[in-house]
Amino acid sequence: MLVTTSYNPSAEVLAHAQRLADTYGGRLVPRRRDSLPQIKKKFTDPAVLLVTKEEIRYYEGDEPAHFFHPSMALVRIKRLLRGEADLMLQASGAAAGDVVVDCTAGLASDAIVFAYAVGTLGGVTALESEPVPAMLIQEGLAAYESEIPELNSAMRRIAVKQMHHLDYLRQLAADSVDIVYFDPMFRQPIEESSAISPLRTHANAEAVSMEAMAEARRVARKCIVLKEHRDSKEFARLGFEQVLRSTTKTTYGVIRLC
Repeated sequence: MLVTTSYNPSAEVLAHAQRLADTYGGRLVPRRRDSLPQIKKKFTDPAVLLVTKEEIRYYEGDEPAHFFHPSMALVRIKRLLRGEADLMLQASGAAAGDVVVDCTAGLASDAIVFAYAVGTLGGVTALESEPVPAMLIQEGLAAYESEIPELNSAMRRIAVKQMHHLDYLRQLAADSVDIVYFDPMFRQPIEESSAISPLRTHANAEAVSMEAMAEARRVARKCIVLKEHRDSKEFARLGFEQVLRSTTKTTYGVIRLC
């Protein structure tokens, strides 16, 4: 992966680019007046991480840019601040002080809402097995600034780990977290769901395994939650007997453990 900057970068942007190159095994290259396609051709690498004052953007081949944005988490937290309900929080019963493991973080939208709900006394660990999404959420959650202080605070409290959820669950003690949450790539994709679409080529498309479910049952005190297409057969396959009604194409299955 090549790491470069916007044109005429400040010393701060250059330092940021060097840190990212060092952290993620990239190669820092000067931007000068070159376009990104020219840089890819010059250094014979299809992947470029562009660092600007405002954000980082990842480009690979002819794909559109990948970048972090809180997406629907911003809208959902605005609604929560107005006193409205959130179906995921209703399904999980997430409350202040809870410890949550988001096993399939993606762009961390759900993890942000959980972090808001559990507050400063709780904790959220966001697991992402694939390096590009993990890098984008690790950096984005630490740096993104919205106009909502509660959203910013929630993002900063999330612990991101690039790790497969099964490996992580295996190392946890029994009854050590409150909620284990799965939001895998849907077996039946919802094509109009634009938030995750740009990252599909970098996402882990595997289904949740029975072994992962067994580990989730071992470590969770409160419940296991699965987000899926409302008509998905994954709920039945994985043993989710309680599936919430929904007026949208997605819904939640819940296994209550207490």
